[in-house]
Amino acid sequence: MIRRLLPECFTADDDLREVGEATRESLGPVIRCLVWNVYKARRNNWISDFSSLVADRDLVLLQESILNAPSDAIFEQRDGFQWVMARSFRHRSTAVEHGIKTGSVAATIGQHFYLSPHAEPVSQTQKLLLSTEYALADSAERLLVLNMHAINFVGVQKYVEQLDQLSAAMLPHKGPVIMAGDFNTWNPKRLDHFFKVAADAGLLEAAMQRQSRLAHMNQHLDHVFYRGLTLRSVQSLSHYRSSDHAPIVATFELPPSD
Repeated sequence: MIRRLLPECFTADDDLREVGEATRESLGPVIRCLVWNVYKARRNNWISDFSSLVADRDLVLLQESILNAPSDAIFEQRDGFQWVMARSFRHRSTAVEHGIKTGSVAATIGQHFYLSPHAEPVSQTQKLLLSTEYALADSAERLLVLNMHAINFVGVQKYVEQLDQLSAAMLPHKGPVIMAGDFNTWNPKRLDHFFKVAADAGLLEAAMQRQSRLAHMNQHLDHVFYRGLTLRSVQSLSHYRSSDHAPIVATFELPPSD
């Protein structure tokens, strides 16, 4: 009986899901990003808000994204975008799948996902890191994009073991990186460990002014870090209310080629 109440979890042997087809072979010289925990697309006005936000973006990193749901249509109809989704679990009653999703106007040239080493204690579901790579305009380098939804209700050591997956993904990559998502940095120890991972990999923070939220223990959970790119602008759009997280928009530019 208890097993029937728990979601059906995916494993490392399951495939990534893809929707749509990119029309470009590379990103740049300007890369306009959206980073957003979409709260399972269940609040009013989410579809209209998302349509507006994604209209001028080149790269989109979503957490708490869903599949086999009414919101599928907005991704299927988004011409010129390739969406890659890593799945954590499927609800047994509705068949709705939950995970993280990265979309781009350029096709991936590499993709991989990591399930967190530990599961959330009640639901027994794992969180995710999705790694995608893209060719860059007029450059031999590749852009590595790391989209993470970090584990929440566990101790610091189990949290750090998922952060280690970020380090492992970046270790062999020598080029530009964008690392963003919901890192659940709701206490100082978590935040310190997360900042250390970013610093050890030579990443810079896309720092922004934003409002804290009581539901997040008045801490910022969502972050954008980068290296090998020039940050032109970053903004937290706190006036959007169709998720419990504010969407973040950031614009990067490739450095001039030698």
